[in-house]
Amino acid sequence: MEPLRWKRSEPLTVGLEWELQILDRETLEPKDAFPELFERLPEDLKPFVHKEVYQSMLEVVSAPSEDEGQIADLLGRLLEALRPLAQELGFHLVGLGTLYSKAEKGTKINADRRYKLFAEEFQHILRDFYIYGIHFHVGFPDEDWALRAFNNFVKYAPLFLALSANSPFYRGVNTGIHSYRMVVFEKLPRAELPRQFSSFGEFAAVVEHLKGAGAIERIKDLWWHVRFRPDLGTVEFRVFDSLWSVERILTLVKLVRSLALYSERYQDPPLAVEYLQQNWWWAKRYSLDADFVDHQGRKALKQVAFDLVYKLEHLGIFDQLGYSVDEFTHLLRRPSLAKDLILKSHALGLERVVRSAAVV
Repeated sequence: MEPLRWKRSEPLTVGLEWELQILDRETLEPKDAFPELFERLPEDLKPFVHKEVYQSMLEVVSAPSEDEGQIADLLGRLLEALRPLAQELGFHLVGLGTLYSKAEKGTKINADRRYKLFAEEFQHILRDFYIYGIHFHVGFPDEDWALRAFNNFVKYAPLFLALSANSPFYRGVNTGIHSYRMVVFEKLPRAELPRQFSSFGEFAAVVEHLKGAGAIERIKDLWWHVRFRPDLGTVEFRVFDSLWSVERILTLVKLVRSLALYSERYQDPPLAVEYLQQNWWWAKRYSLDADFVDHQGRKALKQVAFDLVYKLEHLGIFDQLGYSVDEFTHLLRRPSLAKDLILKSHALGLERVVRSAAVV
């Protein structure tokens, strides 16, 4: 079996994968509009719009970008092109982590070999799998830097989930879980927060063993929330609920890039798997009101967040990237998205909440 080799990538380049719901403009039910929507897109934008499992969703995929500015330019052009199509075809594109409506009707699975295999293996799980996320790929020139970033990403994954968690509702039910998307996603095998690794070789041995056992065909079959992609020269950070705010997406890109630059020289002490899993559960359940346990004990997740941000500022990370500490502290002081959505649902109803999360 060919050993895993790291394909060099330009450091701190970033790629975005953004999953969006296609909902009927009147009923807010899933609308199988992807084939027609894609057909009518301008040719120059088609490479950036991909199909997903269902025909009632799409994925925006950016090329590897030098920074968040290039991603912002792409999203601006793409959303501008999609607005008239949304009007003509009668749909909204919605940036929420789960389907909020009851969804009485089913939706079609795309005719793709990979998705058909998923449907066969996962049965009812995939027939009730209305979840939508955001992934960031960050480029690294070598496996050592990538390993430090991977381990830091795993440690701080609860914080990044908490900053995006907006999926307390699932098919008309208030679940009480701030990122119910993760509860649904983790019904799949290998969909979990991974452990931290002592070396890239240790990770490679796991992949080779699973391949040899026939459990996976390739690394993409590891649906970890943080994932090495040596074939691309990236670490893929997959924790985020889908979002409707481009501004928040870009701020999260900046924070991820800052942690990646920190990882060029530093790796925080590893946490026991039991601590990692506890922190992950608290973030799913409470988002920014979660707690966090490490070797010093239990503390508020917001304290961990502010400590990280001020550490990055003190080390000059933000200065190197041209960022301001204020944009991150401002984000941390804002209300939890999930709690805010629950309050708005009481005042306005779920329908208006969903419409407010439409990007077109």
